[in-house]
Amino acid sequence: MRYFILVLSVFLLISNSEAKKRGTGSYNRVDFMLTLSDGIKLDCTKFIPTGTPPAGGWPCALLAHGYGLTKYTDMPEAEDYASDGYYSMVYSMRGQGISEGESNFISMTEANDIKQVVQYIKSDVNTNDNKILVSGGSQGGIIPLMAVCTGMNVKTLITDVASPEQGSNWIENGGIKMTFLWTCGYPSNIVRYNPLVSRFKPWIYANSKEKWDSLSYYLPQNRDFLNLMNNCQLPILVENAWQDKFFNTLGMIRSAYILPYNNMKMYYGAMDGHGSDLVQEEEDYKDQVIKDWLDYHIEGIQNNVMDVNQKFTYAASRFPASESQWTWNRYYSPTWPPAGVQTVKLYFHPGNQLQVYGYGGSQTEVTYNNEILDTNVTMEYLVNTEFRGTLFDAKFRKNELTFDTPALLQDAIMAGTPYAYLYYSSSANSICQYNIQIWDVRPNGNEKLVTRINWTDRDYNANQVKQKYVNGQAYSHVFRTGDKIRIKLTNLDNVPLYDFNGDTTDVFLRTNPFMLPSLKAGANKVYINNNSRSYIELPLINFVIGIKQISAEIPEKFSLTQNYPNPFNPKTKIRFTVPATGKNNFVKIIVYDITGKQITTLVDENFAPGTYESDFNGENYSSGVYFYRMVTGNYSETKKMILVK
Repeated sequence: MRYFILVLSVFLLISNSEAKKRGTGSYNRVDFMLTLSDGIKLDCTKFIPTGTPPAGGWPCALLAHGYGLTKYTDMPEAEDYASDGYYSMVYSMRGQGISEGESNFISMTEANDIKQVVQYIKSDVNTNDNKILVSGGSQGGIIPLMAVCTGMNVKTLITDVASPEQGSNWIENGGIKMTFLWTCGYPSNIVRYNPLVSRFKPWIYANSKEKWDSLSYYLPQNRDFLNLMNNCQLPILVENAWQDKFFNTLGMIRSAYILPYNNMKMYYGAMDGHGSDLVQEEEDYKDQVIKDWLDYHIEGIQNNVMDVNQKFTYAASRFPASESQWTWNRYYSPTWPPAGVQTVKLYFHPGNQLQVYGYGGSQTEVTYNNEILDTNVTMEYLVNTEFRGTLFDAKFRKNELTFDTPALLQDAIMAGTPYAYLYYSSSANSICQYNIQIWDVRPNGNEKLVTRINWTDRDYNANQVKQKYVNGQAYSHVFRTGDKIRIKLTNLDNVPLYDFNGDTTDVFLRTNPFMLPSLKAGANKVYINNNSRSYIELPLINFVIGIKQISAEIPEKFSLTQNYPNPFNPKTKIRFTVPATGKNNFVKIIVYDITGKQITTLVDENFAPGTYESDFNGENYSSGVYFYRMVTGNYSETKKMILVK
């Protein structure tokens, strides 16, 4: 734990990724303490260009720092602005650096502070709102946005890795993020907390319903402000990371439906902050966007930065992966979600299968255990082991269930927020937890975590059957042709220390979990059949696997239709129906060549009543006549199809 307290500030070094103009102008530096209305003094530095101000006064840039940092983080950036003719300013937020007061953990208190800093700039420069840029990341992105939503007037705002739901994000869906524990556990030489925030860490370690209720009550107060986002009417540039271990990008996606469409621009993808991939190509792209944004909104230079066709830019991760990072592709869209996104439901089946149709067999549930080997173990003890090693293994055992889709027949892009509909029960009392990891698996077996969905039920009675529809961490990813989507149900949401390349799998969390686990032992059930089907819901473009359900209407009998198109090159579709028989409806469809040799099995599964469609790809076969045969119970039928290349 102490290791992460020391290094966390390195990962939080969100130093305003604006493109550095690197002008050649001279400027003067002034260090001073600014006294706020409550008597607290903030440590400030301003850089004033020399010479005669332009008509209307100097353009101004106020840079705000991330949590646990100080004004010195952004000072080089401020000097770059000053050398390019901007009056620029940095300051240390209350309770951080040598600024007085106590931190209220990124709240309305700090938002009121920055309003007074902006008012000082206006009076000092004798300028109006149309000349002021405010920019920052993490705390430095949230606080200005919160201030604008509660009355601060400036020309434009650039906010990185921020969320208007930041308080709720740290305790999302009943869980407690590891990063919340780290961030409220800084030593006093980094952050000085107020008395309420000082209680957060012991409340987390207490691991009790009472203390959880205190967190869920106090943490969002004066920190969540999604309901105020409609007050932000100024031009705003948003840059968020899918892999952010602090704040779910879903908050900014929700904001996109509230903010004025003509004044905003959104980037979701890869960027430096909160444990996400640092990708130089994406950093260069964003730097150019920021330069164009400032040219347009501050300098009045006409360009294409407000092009409606690039209102939303998103980067999607994909294999290959090296040095523990993905490869990234960039896309553009005038709307969110992007055109072509379909909601795909993936259902759990026995035999570790994940299908786009519900399971129709007799098995009712799948089960994994939350094994607590030492009932006296504490959360603090597990945290200090980093959730690995012999000391950890003696206290807690990780268990997981794995489910795979068939191989994808073409590239599919996930863009947006995954959801899970859980129909569940557990033998645990008071708390049960369901962690769902979404992985990409290559044909050679290499796998890598994409994103996750977490649900912790803290109001649970043992063996109670409940339902929950819960959001996951928003993300974009390209599942390549031949890949499989893998779902893991687990009692501990972490990843192995090393991946298939021998690289550190997660250089930020390492072996620590995304969500702190439940310490209530129990068998966790997920129901999978008939009217109690659990499923995963993914926003996908161009998703095609072997079988999909066309209709849930119950047909009168088994049937096999003629493939279409026929003849075909190289793909065709085969449709079949399954009635309600009151038994297991195990269907097998096999493809044979002209000699009667079996070449592939298209279908081999229990089906609920309905109409289904299977894809056959003849890319690897020669032209000619083929036969496909459906067999189930007392029914069988064979049909002919022709592949012409």
